[in-house]
Amino acid sequence: MVAECDKGVRKLKQIEELVCLEMLLDFGEVKSVPLVVSGRFLVHQGPMRQLTVAGTYNSRTSFIDVYLHLFNDLLIISLKKDQRFIVVDHAKFPTHVRIEHLKTEVLGLPPDSFLLHLSQSQTGHPTAMILVTYTRSDKEAWKKVLLSKP
Repeated sequence: MVAECDKGVRKLKQIEELVCLEMLLDFGEVKSVPLVVSGRFLVHQGPMRQLTVAGTYNSRTSFIDVYLHLFNDLLIISLKKDQRFIVVDHAKFPTHVRIEHLKTEVLGLPPDSFLLHLSQSQTGHPTAMILVTYTRSDKEAWKKVLLSKP
């Protein structure tokens, strides 16, 4: 009986977490998805930097701050603005989400970089981006959750 009550409390907390997060997400021009769905729960979330390349001839690299929200069935990529998250992309997880290790030294990338592939995202097209975590432990944590199959 205690185990059942504990399970019920955990489920209510997960729903409350989804409701609070849904109020903070702004889908703007991106196709919105309902967050509070039966069976969905937040697995991991946190800030990262996305490598961007400006120009073609004299390309310069820079970073933009992004925020990832990983649920058991969905990955949302957003930009944090004040206390809100502006959604830039999302994809079904793990069906359309894959990560790839990079030879960072050879490519001249920060050591905590990895390649994120979205084989099909809200845009309907495949997307790939180089993401850089802030710490080695962040990279390991993200690799663990992104490689796991719920």
